[in-house]
Amino acid sequence: MRLPTPFARRMMSSLPKPSVPLLISAKEAVAGLPNKRDIVALDVTWHMPNSPRSATKEFESGPRIPGARRFDLDEIADRNPSTNPLTLHHMLPTVETFREAAGRLGITPHTHVVVYDSSGILSSPRGLWTFKALGHDKVSVLDGGLPAWIDEGGDVEEGAPQPFKPATYDGGVLNKDMVKSYEDIVAIKDDGDLVLDARSHGRFTGVEPEPRPWLSSGHMPHSCSVPFGEFLIPSSEGHPYTSYKPPKELKEVLVRAVGGEKAWEALLNQGPDAAGAAVERKLIFSCGSGMTACVGWLAAQIVAQEDGRAVPTAVYDESWTGYATRPESKIEMGDV
Repeated sequence: MRLPTPFARRMMSSLPKPSVPLLISAKEAVAGLPNKRDIVALDVTWHMPNSPRSATKEFESGPRIPGARRFDLDEIADRNPSTNPLTLHHMLPTVETFREAAGRLGITPHTHVVVYDSSGILSSPRGLWTFKALGHDKVSVLDGGLPAWIDEGGDVEEGAPQPFKPATYDGGVLNKDMVKSYEDIVAIKDDGDLVLDARSHGRFTGVEPEPRPWLSSGHMPHSCSVPFGEFLIPSSEGHPYTSYKPPKELKEVLVRAVGGEKAWEALLNQGPDAAGAAVERKLIFSCGSGMTACVGWLAAQIVAQEDGRAVPTAVYDESWTGYATRPESKIEMGDV
């Protein structure tokens, strides 16, 4: 089932039409999710490392969307020391791990997955990015998450989750263009890729500590500060959850980050260099550990679909934790 959003309907033909929208409003979800066999709601809630809350226990006790299943981004991850030598949390899983987890949750390559979290918008974009990076295109974010669902009058479950039938997931392939490594980051040159750092501005400049006390704050070269909250409508008394700003406002944030309209147009209209070699400058989204980086990454995809022009993007999966843990990393302080 397809649940179109207004900006998805207006998307220009120069970009491939998505099989499902990137964002689904709570109103659309309440009308379209219940009792649909081809749609699975996934709770991908994640809490900061200094939080005493357990997202899994909260899911198991409820409230949750009826029939929802739990996709734990820390558990369904690359935990192999040979490929994750720093033993970082919620690193992108291998194709094999993803297939096993998806099948266990009753998901097939044809399933429309709707990811949500319990705070509005925080970890759900990471869930969407994970599915898309591993070749599952039919995935959407519930804008505003569980609080928006409840605010719209959606039913909820409490107590033990409903049983469901596992499936065989026989798809999945890694899109390497969506993921950047430490080696990619340190290889960036002047006028190359630009890193958009989603941490707070104080952590970026080095005046605030990191939530992981063993890490220095500061920032990596070739980066600029774009706290992920700049892409969101904040929670308020009349709007009790975070949700995405309209596409026009998301674009304004990105244009400002890259240095203005001229720089934005240059990013979107890249051609060969003087020697005829292909040029592809990307926006690389980073944060503390690769979670809220995906808030900005998804904002760029929304803007691309609204404008009908591709925005070259990727996510630095390790983000600041992986970068600053390495003693050889160059750390800069202050504003850019």
